[in-house]
Amino acid sequence: MKIIDKRRASTPRFRQPGFRGLVADRILSRPLSLVIPVAYMALILIAASVPDDESLGERHYLWFLLLVGPTLMNLLHIPAYGLLAFLWRWSLDRYMAARAAVWLAFILTVGFGLFQEWYQSMIPGRFASLMDVIFNTLGAGIGLWVFNRCVSGSQRRAA
Repeated sequence: MKIIDKRRASTPRFRQPGFRGLVADRILSRPLSLVIPVAYMALILIAASVPDDESLGERHYLWFLLLVGPTLMNLLHIPAYGLLAFLWRWSLDRYMAARAAVWLAFILTVGFGLFQEWYQSMIPGRFASLMDVIFNTLGAGIGLWVFNRCVSGSQRRAA
């Protein structure tokens, strides 16, 4: 029969013994941990701001991002939004229960993906794509799954 430690059950996951020693524990113990996913969102938005219109006559300072082919660029949405969902889940774990953190991380990530596609439709030479939204959503799900695997794996090693 397994004895449940009530203190451990009420402690956020990142503060439980199995999660100790990870870099996440050190960063999440700081109140500014929410800055990390927001800063990453800013990077995604900057990368989406590169115009794909040669009629502008001048090079954008991030022109090298256009060297990636469109198929690879679309597939890169999966790891990019997977990392964003992972970072949101990682940061929100301190502030709420695990289930609420999962849902909020998913909603924030997919919501940002929708906003980013809308924003991208206003950039010259760029357009919004339903396929990008699907890849963003898939990436968010994978990122949350990876986070769950990392946390449950660290808890198994601690037990």
